[in-house]
Order: sequence, then C-alpha cells, then structure tokens
Amino acid sequence: MKKAIAGLFQVVVVAAVAAATTATAQEWPRRKVIEIIIPSAAGSGPDATIRSYSEHLSRNLGQGVVITNRAGGSGTIAASAAARSDPDGYTFLLASLSQLIVNKYTIKNLSYDPDKDFQPVALLNRAPYIVLTNPDMPFRTLPDLIAYNAKNPGKVFLAYEGASAKAASIYLMRALGIDLTMVPYVNPNQAVQDLLAGNTQLHLQGTALALPFVKDGRLPALAVTGSERFPAISNVPAVIETYPQFGSFEAWVMLLAPRGTPEPIIQRMSKEIGQIARLPETRKLFDNLGIIAADDASPQAAVAFLQRQNEQFAKMAEIADLKPE
Repeated sequence: MKKAIAGLFQVVVVAAVAAATTATAQEWPRRKVIEIIIPSAAGSGPDATIRSYSEHLSRNLGQGVVITNRAGGSGTIAASAAARSDPDGYTFLLASLSQLIVNKYTIKNLSYDPDKDFQPVALLNRAPYIVLTNPDMPFRTLPDLIAYNAKNPGKVFLAYEGASAKAASIYLMRALGIDLTMVPYVNPNQAVQDLLAGNTQLHLQGTALALPFVKDGRLPALAVTGSERFPAISNVPAVIETYPQFGSFEAWVMLLAPRGTPEPIIQRMSKEIGQIARLPETRKLFDNLGIIAADDASPQAAVAFLQRQNEQFAKMAEIADLKPE
C-alpha cells in the first residue's frame, strides 16, 4: 500500500512539473522583458550583431529584448551572470570560443561550468582568421613561407594576442613543420600596426579587423584558417587545402540559455534566430562585419558544432601547452 501511494505521489509530482513547464513555455514571453547578456563592450562586432537581432526578436515575439554588456574577465563576468540566472526563458547568453572553450584551459577555478551550465540555442555566425604577412616579405603562400624560413631561420616573428590565437598559431606551425619566434600582444590593433611596420612578419587576425587591410593591399593574405575559402577574399586559399592536418580554426558566436530552460522556448528562440539570419539586411550587416551567417540555426546543429570545436581545441591546447592561471 505504501509503495503504491509513493508511486502515485511520484507520478503526480512528475505530472505537476511537466504541467508547470508547459504553462511556462505557453505564456513565454509575455511575462517580462528578455535579457541577452554579452561579454563584449558596446559598439563591438558581437554587440552590433545581437542588437540587430534584438530589434527583430522584440517585434516578432511581442516583448522587449534588452542587451546587457558585461565585458571583462575574458567573458567570465557575463557567463557567470547568465549561469546563475533562472532557466525561465528570460535570460540568454551570447558567447564565443573564449567563454565556452578556451577559458577551461586558461583560468583556474572558473566561476561557471561551460559544459554543464548552458543549453545551446543557435549558432549565429562564424569567420576564419586570416594569415597575414608584411608586404615587404618575399613570400605570398604558405609553401613559400616554409622555404623562406628554412633559408632564413630566426627571421620570421609571429605576432599573436590571446590564448586562442596563441594555440592556433602554434598549431599552424606544427602543421607546416616550422618553428617561428612568437611575439605576444594585448591589443590587436597594435599587433596589426607592428606587422605593417615590419616589426613582425606574420600574424593571425580575425576578418573584422584584417579584411580592410587585405582588400586595399596593405597586408598580403597567405591563407584563411576556416574549413573553406572566405567569400570576401575567395582568391585566398584555406590552410586545409594544402595542409589538411591543420583542420580549421574560426571565431564564432552562439546564443545559449541557462541549463534547464524549457525545450519549447529553446526551439522557439532558435526558429526566430534562423529566420532573422536569412533576412537581406542581416546578410548585409554580416558582410560589413566580415562574418558568415550559420547555415543551420537549430539547437541540434549548435550542440554538434560545439562538440567539434571542443575536440579541435583540445588538440590545439595540448600542443600549445596551455595552463590555467
């Protein structure tokens, strides 16, 4: 009798939880304003991207959408705030490679768990890094770089900023079978200026900053690090074409929700993101920012993408010997 009552109680509890979840999803998003937390400063590329989305989301969902900029701490401030939020569909996080993967390898006692605290909603966009060189250098391809370095050991200095670029740069050197002197930078603009001045000879930089210099001829591009050529500079080969062991390395941003957010809300938000990504004005914005819209904005695609990125960066981190600090 007691077992029967206990079993009945469990069924009632499960049914009640399911009913509450369904009710929450059905009323969403009428209850309050939706907040999207981002780890970037106002005016940055990710900020411009999500603000363009927020206008459409607000109109389509019939509810206000606010963007909260919480820059600093390699994105830990924003990610921690989102992780602690109620999983009710009213808080989301816009995150990148740094917050979801790199920080696991570089920060001790991380204040959130990238693998357990969030549910992927949709991949928004991605973009490769461009392998840049100083215009006075005699090489214009990666094979020519290898040949030049063999004849001029110690004369090629590779500039990088941040743990992810460091790992990618070391991984690239391993794929090419060369060893270059690495020069760390904090400011990407300074890294580019020093490359222009000839203080360094090689640099991996994101498309948003690098593309204008490549298009006007100030900085030659040897290759891009994505899985295919980048449309804006389609004459520049991908590293993987000649050195398939490199794989790919890209910058990207993804929308996530706190773990436990009702699945219907995840699916609805993902659907809206996908529809906005296909708008001509969104495509134009992405072209201006030097990024590519994700082909598939579904949660399933985001989960699979994140898994591949984790596997790829684990190899890079091991080769680069990244250590938490």
